Amino acid sequence: MSERASIRFYDVKHCGLFKARARQSTMGSFNEILHNIYNWAAEPGRLVLNTCSYEVGEDFEQEFLETYLVSAQRYSETGDYLFCFWNRTHASGDSVYALDAGTQLINVSDQTFHQGNLPESSIPGYATYFWFIPSKSVMATITFGNPRSGMNAFSYWLESFFRTESRFATFDESDQFIGFQSADGTIYNDLEPRFSKQLYRNPSKRQLILSNCQHIRGVVRRINLERGQVADKGLIDNLKSRVGISTETEIHAHDVSLKYEFSYTPTKDEVQEMFSAYETSPNKSNWEDVGFLFPDNNGFGAEKTEWLSKSFAKIKLAIDIEWVLIGQLVKGDVLLQALHSHRSELLNLLEEDNVSTLEQRQTA
Repeated sequence: MSERASIRFYDVKHCGLFKARARQSTMGSFNEILHNIYNWAAEPGRLVLNTCSYEVGEDFEQEFLETYLVSAQRYSETGDYLFCFWNRTHASGDSVYALDAGTQLINVSDQTFHQGNLPESSIPGYATYFWFIPSKSVMATITFGNPRSGMNAFSYWLESFFRTESRFATFDESDQFIGFQSADGTIYNDLEPRFSKQLYRNPSKRQLILSNCQHIRGVVRRINLERGQVADKGLIDNLKSRVGISTETEIHAHDVSLKYEFSYTPTKDEVQEMFSAYETSPNKSNWEDVGFLFPDNNGFGAEKTEWLSKSFAKIKLAIDIEWVLIGQLVKGDVLLQALHSHRSELLNLLEEDNVSTLEQRQTA
């Protein structure tokens, strides 16, 4: 089955165990931790409920809930990995699907999902997908329809995995964490897990916007509002009241997509601030974006709307996949094979000016 996937690349800057303020890791690497997770997931009898690397309690301050690993695949020829996660939500109702927490990873199937009257042991949520290319120190999020990539939850899960489940973590007889153990047996208790990444940039597109910022006639913003977030719900209610819709009326099952526009010519410093704010935003979906409006036939090659997301390595691509359950979870091994079949052209996105070229071929 062919599905349109949104693929967004990230440059992995740090992944390992570091001393405070150190630039180089003392122990571990991007490839080592991925292989560790792959082997850990393949252990016989591994259950979904045991694959969340952190606990969610009353003092948990993240905007997400538990994150469970449900599939870990490796392509031996290239050393690439594909991990599928199931992200718990507060959602409920007849349209909500939930995964049975007691399922072994090797047995996840359409029969392990529930809809409507959910058993207490099930996990309502949505799937997220991550493709890792350690040979390039690069990773990518893959989304199908649902704009939530789960990057923040994955980052937290990965750093927690170092402490709780990795081969480096060492515990005493009472299962109390005592430090990280190196290959020679040395135990370090002054190391901290660090995973940092940034969107993979396309410098030429960014420079086009900056060099011609004096011609910008307006700025467009696209954001996602989540009903589960207090601040977002307040804004949604205000917007509904302005168009005469009762605040008690449910107008969308999940997120609300909002687009607004300012007639404004920003300075070069303001444009750079927008670049920085967009790149470091903790809640970026495939919908969220900033657009700069230029005059038609401007003479310097800018589109009428230059979207900031296009200054990063990001693409929408039709690929052949198989669903575990249609619309809910993709088969990880098939997805990795599909990504491999497009690997060369996708990695060309990491070269300047190649994003638009591939997009044109896909939409032709």
